[in-house]
Parts: sequence; C-alpha cells; structure tokens
Amino acid sequence: MVLLIVLYQARQGLDVLVARFIDPSFDIAALLIIVALGALRIASVAHAYVTVDRGATRPRSVRRNGRAILGVVIAVIVVSHGLGGAVAYMNYSNFSQIFTNSPGDIVGQQPDSSETPPPDIYAGGSPPPASFLPTETPQPIPGRMTILLTGVDSYVTRSEHLYDSIMVVSLDTVTNQVAMLSVPRDSAAYPLYFGGTVGPTTRINALATYVQHGWIKSPDDAWTTFVREIGFLVGVPIDYTAVMDLASFMKMIDVVGGIDIVNPSDINDPSYDWLDHSNLGFYLTAGPHHLNGRNALAYVRSRHGANNNDYRREDRQQQVMVALEHKMASPGMIVQLPTLMQTLGSAVRTTFPAVKIADMVALGDQIPASNISHYILGPPYSDTGTGAALGYSTSCLRLDKIAKLSVQLFGDGSRYFGKTQPDTCP
Repeated sequence: MVLLIVLYQARQGLDVLVARFIDPSFDIAALLIIVALGALRIASVAHAYVTVDRGATRPRSVRRNGRAILGVVIAVIVVSHGLGGAVAYMNYSNFSQIFTNSPGDIVGQQPDSSETPPPDIYAGGSPPPASFLPTETPQPIPGRMTILLTGVDSYVTRSEHLYDSIMVVSLDTVTNQVAMLSVPRDSAAYPLYFGGTVGPTTRINALATYVQHGWIKSPDDAWTTFVREIGFLVGVPIDYTAVMDLASFMKMIDVVGGIDIVNPSDINDPSYDWLDHSNLGFYLTAGPHHLNGRNALAYVRSRHGANNNDYRREDRQQQVMVALEHKMASPGMIVQLPTLMQTLGSAVRTTFPAVKIADMVALGDQIPASNISHYILGPPYSDTGTGAALGYSTSCLRLDKIAKLSVQLFGDGSRYFGKTQPDTCP
C-alpha cells in the first residue's frame, strides 16, 4: 500500500514528490496514513500471536519468549511509525507558517518612531484628493499567473525594514513563457494607483513603511498598497506574493549545498558591508563560481565599484533565483528535506496556494531557460538622478517605455493596452 502511494505521488518525478511535502494538507494526509498503517500492523501482529497461541500447549519458557518477541515487534512498529509521523507533523508545522494571507509581516514590521519622512512625500507637497480613490480590485488575467517576489533587508543589525529586492515573475500558462521584471528599489516620483504622484525622494522600497506611518494616505493597508502599486507600475495585476528575509536566504543557500553561477563581469566592491560587520569589501572574478550562502548574499547585494550598480545586482538576483530553483528541485534535495523545510518555514511567507506547489514544480521542469526573459527596469526604462538636487540617490520610471514593454509581454492583459502613456519623469 505504501509503495503504491509513493509511486503514484512520484509519477511526475522525485522533485515533484519533494514539493508535495510543502503542502500542509499533504503532510496531514501522510500523518494519518502513517498512523493508520501503524495501527493496522500492530493489530495484525497481535491477532497473529493470539491466533497461534490459542489452544497451543507449549512450555512456559516458549510462551515467555513469544511474549518478549511480540513486545519487541510492536515496539519497532511504534518507533518506526512514530518517527515517520513526527517528520510529517514537523513538515506540517513548518509549512503552515509559510502560507498566509498577509506575507508582508514576515519580520513583524512595526513603524520605527525614530524614522523621519523624506522631504517631499508628494510631488507638489499635497496628497491625492479622495475623489481619485479607486473602488475596483485588479482582476486576474486568464491564462496568466503573476507573482511578486520580494526580499526584505531585516538583519538584526538593521534599524529599518526595506523591500530591497522587488521582482515580478509572470507565467503564460498556455505558451510556458516566463517574464522576470525587476523594479529598482530606488524608484521615486512614481504615480500612485489611487491618485497623485510621490516626490523625487520617496523610494518604492519604503512605500509600505510610509503608509504604516501615515505619511502616505492609502485606501489599503501598507502591504496591499505596496503590492498593488508594483502591479500598477508594471501594468499587470499581481496574483500572488512571496516575501523572503535576506538573512534567511543566506541560510537556504547553505542548506542546498550552495549554488553554481556564471558571474558576467568582475566585482570589485571595497565598500560592501557584510551583514555581521565582520569586514568590508566583496570581490569576485568573472566566470563560473560555486557560492555558499554568505557569498551568494553578497553577490545579490553588492552594488558599488567599477561596472557595478543597482541594475547589475538586480540582474544577478534574477540569475541566483533561477539557480536556486534548479538546485531545490533536484532529486538529491530529498535527503536535505527536513532541514530545508525548517529553513523555509522561518524564511518565507507567501499567498501562493499550497496545493499548487507540486504542479508548479512539474510545470517548471518543462520550461527551458530559453523561455525565460529577463528585464531590469533601469535605463532606458528609468532615468537616474531624480533626487540628486535634494541629495538623494533615486531614479524615475519612464512609464512611456515601460508601457510598451508591458504590452509586448502581457498583450491586452496590460493596463497600458490601447492607451497612450506619457513620460512622467520630471
């Protein structure tokens, strides 16, 4: 019975079988099966012993030995099924934390009273009029699934929580084409979906914090405002979201045994500050490398030095996400499953349905790298130096160019379809 169940669940590959354990309902089903089969085995052994023993004439020593053997066999059954049940329950407990309706609270983010607002929250100094507030909710696009992946920089040495990695991944489920778009964290001077435009120092990575403080008046809560704003700017509604703590991302890389990447150009960043402040500087030559968690995190965070900036590191973030997905989906990860599950439980929060995880892994196995297109919304999709006059390093998204890209990728599902979008950069 167990063999048939395992073979059926592994019909799409071992990586899909591993992915099924991420679904808490699957873990509960596995726990119930383990308990039921354990009870069946104990009942079978006890029944066999009683049936053979009934009416038999045997020496007392033989009876005593038989009872001892019965006790040992039942103990083995209880221990083996108990361990299996404990693993299933541990998986259920860990992964129940991952799936949530509000992943923005991964770090228990609370407004820091010591923070001060940027000098010009709204362009022109006034909030949007209430009459601009929309009432409709963005509707999903049939045949398309879009996920917002964000990395929050919330290490223990940080005094604030910023969404420093903002990546939109959109899958056309009919053609199996995937588009990955990274929004620069320093984007400012952007229009708000509920009306008005923020100023040239109001960075997108801190939008949720501004809403929490009440500095920006939004019709939605802080996390929902951030999600809807990203979808509004990119031009496609966000179906699901996922948040990862960047410090936990480092642990996850180590759990899977590191990742293999090809660094497109030398990195010479003498100002890179390691999370633990142990030293300064990150250096990596161009070419293939195997990165552990500490170096992988530096690879996606470093942004200073020659030929290095926010846009280059966003490109590296997409590269690392694809490499991590391939590594986690490999059959060899099944031996690391318990540790991986504990790490995922503390590192990730997502609104993606648990029951669809295995199907997505199976679908991902069918998507070649050539079907994945990568876009960084830096130049020419944005202008740098927007807040330079005020002493801020921010940029402005050129929505006229982003609109054309959005229609190219999402067709009539894009909010820009059939509309003329002017360049909104000052």
